[in-house]
Amino acid sequence: MLGEAGISPSTRRMSGPGGSTDVEPRVMQVLVVLADAAGRVVARNTLFQRCWGGVYVGDDSLNRTIGVIRKLAVEIGGGSFRVETVPRTGYRLLVASDGSAPSRDNDLLPEPRHSRRLFMAGGAAAVAAASAGLWWIGGSRTDPRFAALIDRGGVALRYGFGPQYREAVDSFRQAVELKPKNAAAWGLLAYAQLAVSSYASRDDAGKVVEEAERSARMALALEPDNADGSLTMVLIQRSLEGRAPMEDAIRKLLAHSPDNPRVLIWLDRLLQGAGRTREAWTLNERRIALETVSADSLMRKALKLWVFGRDAEAQEVSLRTMDLWPSHPLVRNARLMICAFTGRTQEALTLVEEEQARPLLLSAEGVGVWRASLRALETRSPADIATAKDANMRGAAKDPALAAYALLVMSALGEVGTAFEVANGFLLSRGPLVVRRPPEPDKRLWVDGAGWRNTLGLFTPATKAMRLDARFEPLCEGLGLSEYWRQRGRPDAFLFKA
Repeated sequence: MLGEAGISPSTRRMSGPGGSTDVEPRVMQVLVVLADAAGRVVARNTLFQRCWGGVYVGDDSLNRTIGVIRKLAVEIGGGSFRVETVPRTGYRLLVASDGSAPSRDNDLLPEPRHSRRLFMAGGAAAVAAASAGLWWIGGSRTDPRFAALIDRGGVALRYGFGPQYREAVDSFRQAVELKPKNAAAWGLLAYAQLAVSSYASRDDAGKVVEEAERSARMALALEPDNADGSLTMVLIQRSLEGRAPMEDAIRKLLAHSPDNPRVLIWLDRLLQGAGRTREAWTLNERRIALETVSADSLMRKALKLWVFGRDAEAQEVSLRTMDLWPSHPLVRNARLMICAFTGRTQEALTLVEEEQARPLLLSAEGVGVWRASLRALETRSPADIATAKDANMRGAAKDPALAAYALLVMSALGEVGTAFEVANGFLLSRGPLVVRRPPEPDKRLWVDGAGWRNTLGLFTPATKAMRLDARFEPLCEGLGLSEYWRQRGRPDAFLFKA
């Protein structure tokens, strides 16, 4: 709540005494940043950084956005909050209904670093000059059609999931048609195309990866140090080489573009999947500072808290994220994991039953598998464990997503041998349970690389029994994790404590 107004960033709706209305994406972004400051002054440059990707697009754009928020505060919020202008500095949001006026000191949110290498931060529009790749302070205004397309594509990348990434591709493709010499737009198109390939069929994915590579090469031809184009090429070309070369390449990009959220995402994912959760935490917190209400980054924060054993905080963050993103599949997945494996099986079951009524995350078979799993996790009776084992093994044989769940459930239930059977089939294509036939050499995709197999589940509280088992080391050898650790050091020690 913001005063008497209810705010839903995920649906971009505001409701209050004056009714309900849709809110423009940019207006919602600015409103969220002001609200998150909790009464502190937000510098104008900070708003440009967080809501326009560090790109100064003219005072008129910010002034208009603030004007819209003020109008909403009166017409929808009943005057229960307002935006105060702090001359020559910025703005602060004041809430009237909380019984105490916020402090009127001049503490500022940190000023952003300004760099010619700052690009779009998630949903913010990185509107770039065709020749230089971004706007300079005081530069002329951009084509509003181009800005709208970049903004729409950015929102789909920042808040979307799976098929919604196609909206980003469509928007960025139209943007490069308008400005074919804009390196930033080409880089974003390349990254979005690669994201789409992860959810496409194998035949379609190969074509999309080729398109992503062409777009990335175009971005780099226009601007050799384009961050998104470089990241796309790293993911395509080096993912088959293992984790250490990938880490080196991504860290190099991060040193060059420290505020690019997509670079942060991939380094976070690499480290988390190798048991280096503490380092991954720091990266995700940096990303949250850039994208305050990103569903992906908040979901990852909740899961990391669970890995650290901070269950109460994990519950709190996952609940808050569910309030913001009730229909986001990854958010629902994180909430399901945390509830299922921290003794809140009834809450997890409620999520599963909601899935049956309106599927967002689970298939019909997945609902049945989770019902059996949650019952076994609650009762721990031999009969229920046997039923859960049968359901999970049948599901894992048909669906890699259910195999990922089965690995955690079987380990948590003490069926460690079964968990390794699932892991070997799911992660290494060994054994009869889950066999992924390797693609033909000329059709191998970046998502088939050993470095990006989904090893995140191996480093959670649910799989502690597996990590303490002698069979874990051969599994890690097969995955290339052991070699990576020999080069970069062992993972977080707390993960291997009995």
